[in-house]
Amino acid sequence: MKKLTALLLTVSMVVSLTACSSGGTSGTTAASPAGEAGTQATEAASQATEAAKEASGKEEGFTIGIAFANENGARWHYDEKFMVETIEAAGGKALVQWANYDQTKQENQVDNLITQGIDALILIAVSSNMSATVEKVKEEGIPVVCYDNFVENAPLDAYLDRDNVEAGRIQMKAAMEAIGGKGKIAIIHGEPTSSVVLGMKKGYDEVLASYPDVEVVLEQYCEGYSAEKALKYAENALSANNDDIQAIVCTADVLTLGILPALESAGLAGQVFLTGMDCEVAAMQAVNKGYIGVDIWTEIDVCASEAAKAAIALVKGGEVDYDEMIDNGDYKVPKKYVPIVGVTKDNIEEWATQIAPEGWITMEQIEGGQ
Repeated sequence: MKKLTALLLTVSMVVSLTACSSGGTSGTTAASPAGEAGTQATEAASQATEAAKEASGKEEGFTIGIAFANENGARWHYDEKFMVETIEAAGGKALVQWANYDQTKQENQVDNLITQGIDALILIAVSSNMSATVEKVKEEGIPVVCYDNFVENAPLDAYLDRDNVEAGRIQMKAAMEAIGGKGKIAIIHGEPTSSVVLGMKKGYDEVLASYPDVEVVLEQYCEGYSAEKALKYAENALSANNDDIQAIVCTADVLTLGILPALESAGLAGQVFLTGMDCEVAAMQAVNKGYIGVDIWTEIDVCASEAAKAAIALVKGGEVDYDEMIDNGDYKVPKKYVPIVGVTKDNIEEWATQIAPEGWITMEQIEGGQ
């Protein structure tokens, strides 16, 4: 909108100058220069008007690139759905890419989106260490909205996510209550370079500091949120401790669901307290059975729509809605927090019928897992 306003002002100034020139000194000697000036001014006004039309058209027909880290997990296609719907409702077009936790692949995909002429980028980064990618996009004059995974030391225009530290606190507090604040636990994280994982670990550590009688017998990270690695770590921890583990705390459902078969085969499902995040259908069925003690729900319909709205606002020169400015190296970044809920067997029906977005899950699906 700023570009459009500037161009319209140019048109106004040119027309004003033309009027001044034609209303100047009379006589045959002045007539020729004034006529040339009038012609030049008219041409300039015409060019400015055309440029203004182009700028206006860009706002009405903008393109936003969405670079996802991964499509493994039901939630990400819902994020895509809500983002694309919001962008298209505003008259824009979305170009979507999936990197499957391959940083080099995502970097190449972002380059491709730049080449295709995107006006803004929503980045769900494979790694928090992708500041060079963000800087490359910004050098092209393209605003960047970071979503879910935070890119450190980068000039981001906006960041939307849950409070990951609080998500970690909710999980660990529930685990401590379930095991009576003592015993052995294992912690299995996702991608080690993910800001989500790092934030949740901080929440875990804060809670554990108050429980000296709890022994963490295993703490491991799963690159790419590998369910296979999570299963291997859980089996090793159970074997090394003769199945004497009271809780396994996981940062995401893909890991929790990877571990669950090992507990079921050992007859420990429902006895070892499990945590998850994302509230996938299989995880909610496990919550309903009592196999998962708590699962974190992020209001992704709100989060995804707000991310798209932020990108649209940046394209149009507007302001981004945010809750606080956070430090990011040499930069300040506006962050908007999205509500989270700890879903348990006690509140699962309320969550499914009143909080989860339409189409996500039904009680029939949840109970069908019995």
